[in-house]
Amino acid sequence: MYLCNQLKKSGANTEIIFKNLPVKKNLIILILSAICFNISLAQVPDDYRYVKTWKITDRMGTVDSVKVDTAHINFQNDNYIDRYSIANAVTGELGSPIQSKIYFSRPENSDFIFSTAYYPYIQKIESNTFYNTKTPFSGLKYLTGGTQYNEEEEFGFLFTANANKRLNFGINLDYLYAKGEYDDQAAKRTGVSLFSSYNGKHYTAYGVISTNDLSNYENGGITDASYITNPRLNSNPKNIPTNITGYANFKHTQLFYNHQYSIGFERPVKSGKDTIGTEYVPVTRFYHTLQLDDMRKRYYENSVEKTFYLNTYLPYTQTNDTAALQTMTNRFAISLAEEFNKWMKFGLTGFIENDIQRFTFTEDTTILHNLKSNTKVGGILAKELGQQFTYRILGEIDLLGYKAGDFNLQGNVKGSFKLWNSQIILNARGFVRSEEPSLFLQNYQSNHFRWANDFSKTYKTHVGGNFAISKLGFSLDVDIENVTRHIYFDSLAMPTQYDGNVQIIAANLKQDFHFGKFALENNVIYQLSSNQDVIPLPALSLYHNFYYHDKWFKVLSIQAGASVRYHTLYHAPSYMPATGQFYNQTTTEIGNYPVVNVYLNAHLKRTRFFAEYYHVNQLFMNGAYFSMPGYPINPAILKLGLTWNFYD
Repeated sequence: MYLCNQLKKSGANTEIIFKNLPVKKNLIILILSAICFNISLAQVPDDYRYVKTWKITDRMGTVDSVKVDTAHINFQNDNYIDRYSIANAVTGELGSPIQSKIYFSRPENSDFIFSTAYYPYIQKIESNTFYNTKTPFSGLKYLTGGTQYNEEEEFGFLFTANANKRLNFGINLDYLYAKGEYDDQAAKRTGVSLFSSYNGKHYTAYGVISTNDLSNYENGGITDASYITNPRLNSNPKNIPTNITGYANFKHTQLFYNHQYSIGFERPVKSGKDTIGTEYVPVTRFYHTLQLDDMRKRYYENSVEKTFYLNTYLPYTQTNDTAALQTMTNRFAISLAEEFNKWMKFGLTGFIENDIQRFTFTEDTTILHNLKSNTKVGGILAKELGQQFTYRILGEIDLLGYKAGDFNLQGNVKGSFKLWNSQIILNARGFVRSEEPSLFLQNYQSNHFRWANDFSKTYKTHVGGNFAISKLGFSLDVDIENVTRHIYFDSLAMPTQYDGNVQIIAANLKQDFHFGKFALENNVIYQLSSNQDVIPLPALSLYHNFYYHDKWFKVLSIQAGASVRYHTLYHAPSYMPATGQFYNQTTTEIGNYPVVNVYLNAHLKRTRFFAEYYHVNQLFMNGAYFSMPGYPINPAILKLGLTWNFYD
């Protein structure tokens, strides 16, 4: 009775316990909560009864709990493109090169510049989910869509199980193949990851081995935009002529192993004046991380394209450009844990990190290998336990190697409090960075592109914050960034450095409204770039989703609705197949065209299903429905999806 009274005094309720309870809570708490609130255990979702899930959030191996992917609504958006951001430039189907039109949704700069266009598809440590299961857990996913003979299909399989209460292992497989609605647009992706975790009293370890193989044809876009703006010319997308017939392949293999050992003591746990047990309190943690990355890019033409490209340097009948980057990272850290100090709760971490990198590309007929090393040191001051107030401050500087002088100072402060029975969440963030450009931006040679540059370091300052009221479905993000000496690809698709400053301001507003069994989700993003010739952005991007949601027959969850995506006109970057880079252009404006989808979602116990008619407005609406210059959005197509989870 005492524990039940404590739960009730805390203001807990059924929704908090079974929908928002962190997955780190023990199953015993769920059982106790069910008894205290007179709730049947059958009402406890399977994912809380059987599975705990978390992700690694930083280079030290810090973990953060996440929910098992069993959402009842918006399953139709569970694909690589739609979940990347609300506005994207993509060359074709799933698996094709992609760039977000939302500046603050784009990934950080990579030393391997050819990986950026494939970022959302790559399985890596940041995207891997770790599990702790009471019983073996597996999941199946199947997505399909497209017109006859031009389908896109994706298969997903997950299996994970515990050998004992501390050791877990699993495998994640993902395969997609898309033939493409337009000519020479097929794409294929195979992703495999093996993962394992061990959570002991003193020793903790996380390991992942992942491989990603993405292949796609490159058509250089359609030859004439009037095939889209005047559909009477040709109603079959496959018959629209395209510029080239090329082929691209990107591979990324990663090994990540983080292990930690802690030294601490046992502390009594009291309830009133009584001691009811003990808990282990870590005092000092020792970390080591080994990370190996192997990234390779190939661009191939069976017969050399000489009219599409301005230059052809090699006297061969075929094009076969290759580039690669291998990186070995070792990271050592020591941390004073925040758990042991009751009066001044914060953690302090110091670390040293070394990278050994090998850059490879072909110069005429010679394969060049450029070996580089880099060493940095840094520290972290953080308070990450608790709900009301947390913070994290990171500082690091590169001392040795070609990146010497790079530095990064960043911080994040988060707080929450209750006001008029609503939870208010405030989050402030910022950073100051100096970054050495990738060696591939400095020097590169291929059949169609060559450059030799001496770019300076880029410098970024960023401040931002978030204000959210979850009960009202309200969230507002505001970010301001200043970039000095920004490097971009110009109208000739050549890298260039802007000798000045560019400011980007963005406001990301989300507001959901509920009217009984109906709901309206709204996401409005305003962006302002001080120099559209250097960093072009659409001023306004919108996503609206109106739907009906109810539970039928007490077990079947139904969602039916329509969504629309839209952004204003701007000079959207185009895409260069030979280098896999998005480059600026000032001749064609893209936007001012909505994409409307209608859909039906169903959720029954462990099974989810959706049917969506994508771009349905293309059936009755004419317009320039381009994702970017030369690359039209797919026409109206039917998409279907199914997932099935097993807890045995």
